[in-house]
Amino acid sequence: PMALSSSSSSSSVRPPPGPVQGAADAEGDFEVRGEETTEGSSGRNRGEGKDAKKRKKGTRREFDWSKATFGHFVIKIAYVGTKYFGLAWQDPSACPNCPTVESKLFEALIKTCLIRDRTSCSYSRCGRTDKGVHAAGNYIALQLREKPRKEGASGDDDYDYAAMLNGVLSSDIRMLACCRAPPGFDARFSCKYRAYQYYFPLCGENLDRMREAAQSFVGAHDFRNFCKMDIEAVTNYRREVLSVSVREKPGGVGEFSVTGLAFLWHQVRNMVAVLLLVGAGHEEPGIVRELLDIEKHPRKPIFEPADESGLVLRDCGFLDIPFAPGVPAPLAGETSAQSDFAASASAAETLQQMWAQSRRVAAVQECLAAAAGGGAFASEFRPREKHTPLLRRGVGPSFEEKVKAFEVKKRRKSDAGTSAEPIEGGG
Repeated sequence: PMALSSSSSSSSVRPPPGPVQGAADAEGDFEVRGEETTEGSSGRNRGEGKDAKKRKKGTRREFDWSKATFGHFVIKIAYVGTKYFGLAWQDPSACPNCPTVESKLFEALIKTCLIRDRTSCSYSRCGRTDKGVHAAGNYIALQLREKPRKEGASGDDDYDYAAMLNGVLSSDIRMLACCRAPPGFDARFSCKYRAYQYYFPLCGENLDRMREAAQSFVGAHDFRNFCKMDIEAVTNYRREVLSVSVREKPGGVGEFSVTGLAFLWHQVRNMVAVLLLVGAGHEEPGIVRELLDIEKHPRKPIFEPADESGLVLRDCGFLDIPFAPGVPAPLAGETSAQSDFAASASAAETLQQMWAQSRRVAAVQECLAAAAGGGAFASEFRPREKHTPLLRRGVGPSFEEKVKAFEVKKRRKSDAGTSAEPIEGGG
């Protein structure tokens, strides 16, 4: 983080050393509370030996917000979601051991004195990724404390917010870029489209069959059979997919890319699960069209979504954001000119090191797999499993049945709240 000027006022105290020092401008912003540290005329608290140093080191410095001004900024973020319970902040009292990307981000923002608290910074997010899902290009917008303007200065001489936050965040969360937000910007509602990519180990899948099936996703469809229905928050399950692609990547990895205006809960992972069944020869490519026909199939067959560890929110489209892809949306699997922007050096270095380490781990794992299989790594390996065709499986309740059950549950709760008699519950 960049070093900032400190006040010459005798009542101020320099910010503590380390990353936070660069975060807090000290033009009278720091004041001492608790243990006294200002030097008196007698020199009693001037410090004598180690005891005085310990007292000074242990003092608590409060930030003076009275002179702070704020501006609205957009930040592009990347993160490895493996150890997080999704992006969105969760109440610690309800889920005490559920770290999220936002919980760590708010801790960093407060530690660097860029916001006062979580609720007063006009925060908005773009893609709300689930537990274990990663992002290479997600976006947030919020009010951040501005760098004090010097007399006669013109233009926006802003802090290097990305470097400041990367200096205190865990290495698996990186701020890629930051700029001032256009008027009226909201990270969720200003988004024009979202692009996801899913990576899977190739085990002999027929990619041509997967491509044929995936093309049926393109267009506006009701995706209730390709998501986890949330009837309390969603009543319209129609979404528009702009483009899709299926291709092989180096290292025996397959990639499914999809770009759409918006997505439902677990939608991409359910799409991938069905495509993998098609690629393995268990289902015909026409199964996608069948499941998109909700008149014919109003109830979703029971199947598990693809593993969350392979899913990445690749990028999101916006207007007038220099480091975000614009309109029209690039085809799925392709990048725009904005995707080649120079990310924050602190983010680039960390992510490059992470990539290098992952290649080493992959090589070791390939070596072990080859030892178990005898000779070269068997890319055609496929776990043996008995397959029941999707259209012959049990089905879950339809949307209408879920709504009806939910209404019954609400009435029971309402009746229980007004009943004078205690209601017995099953053990």
